[in-house]
Amino acid sequence: MDVVIGRPVVVRAPCRVSTDELEQDIKARFVHPKLRVFLRLIRSTGVVARPWSASPAVTFGRRGIGVRSRAAYAAARDRAVTAAGQALAHSGLESGDIDVLVTTHTTSWTIPGLDVDLVGRLGLRPDVERIGLATAACVGGAHSLVHAVRSLRGRGGGRALVVASEDLSTLYRNRPGKPRMQDILYSGLFGDAAAAVVLSTVDQASAGDLVAQDVWELVLPGSADAYWSEIHEEGVSFDSTEEATRAPGRVLPYLTGWLDGRAVDWAAVHPGGPRIISGTLAGLGLNEETTGQHARDSLAGGNLGGVAILDVLERTLGDRSVTGPGLAVAFGPGFTAAALYVRRVAGPAAAG
Repeated sequence: MDVVIGRPVVVRAPCRVSTDELEQDIKARFVHPKLRVFLRLIRSTGVVARPWSASPAVTFGRRGIGVRSRAAYAAARDRAVTAAGQALAHSGLESGDIDVLVTTHTTSWTIPGLDVDLVGRLGLRPDVERIGLATAACVGGAHSLVHAVRSLRGRGGGRALVVASEDLSTLYRNRPGKPRMQDILYSGLFGDAAAAVVLSTVDQASAGDLVAQDVWELVLPGSADAYWSEIHEEGVSFDSTEEATRAPGRVLPYLTGWLDGRAVDWAAVHPGGPRIISGTLAGLGLNEETTGQHARDSLAGGNLGGVAILDVLERTLGDRSVTGPGLAVAFGPGFTAAALYVRRVAGPAAAG
């Protein structure tokens, strides 16, 4: 059963923080003999400016995990409501038309989670099927799409709403002790945003020109030490080892094995960094210059975590020159990966 994916709606946080501005703030707050090296790493990410919920001064000034968690969740929830409302409006659907809600949100802790909160705030049916992904992080957008496709196929039809929202600026805070390279790098890499997209089986589709034909997910063997998150007294931090730079390349044999020779004319790649974009496209046999622009443009505006792949898809679907079979693939802590094999068709042909 084919599933149509609509064009995602992306809502960015209101405060635009340039790399120049962030660098000056970091210099004023952190002392480390290798600080200049850390700042060069931020420059090397390709991020020019990132959307944050508040200025660096306000973000850094929030003290303690409770204060930071509440602020991050409130900002992420409100953006999620906005993005979801716009996605429903663009698809011509009412909240009661949604059969499946899939959410991904990692950057603050709350019970009940974003999925339950959105049911009430969006006016979804109380019996809507809920799938809440709370620890997927950067792979969350792709993983949510995978779950939505599988759920719609399993129920024999219907409509799903995928909502991803992160407030990654909450990472900007010095953990106890000397700042580490990861603290500085991830503070500069990430941005805050939400995205939402409606999926429908073909006979019920009201919008969309991307058809999901197959889905895939992977937990990379022997990769638990690649990339993870920790909670400490001052908030949440991401941590990684050198394995994080090798893990995407290790995923490629599994990914190409799943594709099994199927044609891939284009790819929407999670913009985790320049090497992830170029390495993934090269592994798929695609020309980075002609197929990587949307991922690079997304990264220039900050790595949006679980929202990022939806941002790349939104840009891709706005490019009418992208046609034929393609791939959406994202990576996340664990080390994990998720992908959808899709084909691009004319909008009217996809609508039911």
